[in-house]
Amino acid sequence: MRRFHLTPRRIAFVVAATLGFGTAAGFAATLTVGSWHLWAGSQTLTKATCPTLSGTTSTTDTYVVQATPTTSFGSSTTMLVKSNSGSQDWSFVRFDLSSCGIPTTGGADSATLTLYVTTAPGTSRTLTVTPVLSTWSGTLTWNTAQTLTYGSSATTTIVTGTTTGAKTATVTVDVDSLIKNPSANYGWRISDSGSGNATTTFATAENGTASHQPQLSINYEK
Repeated sequence: MRRFHLTPRRIAFVVAATLGFGTAAGFAATLTVGSWHLWAGSQTLTKATCPTLSGTTSTTDTYVVQATPTTSFGSSTTMLVKSNSGSQDWSFVRFDLSSCGIPTTGGADSATLTLYVTTAPGTSRTLTVTPVLSTWSGTLTWNTAQTLTYGSSATTTIVTGTTTGAKTATVTVDVDSLIKNPSANYGWRISDSGSGNATTTFATAENGTASHQPQLSINYEK
């Protein structure tokens, strides 16, 4: 009969495997992992989807023009994003999340902002989608837009391409934060800091074609 010899290397492997198994079992017993959150103990999560938000009852949008700094465009059926330094245009959009009924203890699994390009730029642009951290309304002007507070814009963009149609941006992190603090829901600014003189035209909530209006889709857990 062949004897099995416990060499120092085999002993180390057995000990490491035993400790690893025990640690993994203990970890699994005490932690429950969700898509964006980590809880101690056991918690049952319910997945849900908010009906896509769009239209004038759930959306506020407008744009501001540096060349006419005291003029508001809140009733326009389109909104512009222009890159020309010294003559920029910024668009703004926000959505009323109250109809979703998401508890403040919930969290966003995914959230997608969709804007429809009605007139595309001649060359594809990468637009920056920046959270707005202070209140504004449809009467916003370029001058008052300069007094607003803005958040980080490092990771959220819209690539326009050179054709019309729906363009999307992932805003999951922003919406997750808004679920926790609904009173801080001031939406986003869309701007173009690239070089050259290019304009992208988007449809607003006042556009007569429902599928062209700004939309926000949210999948969440509670």
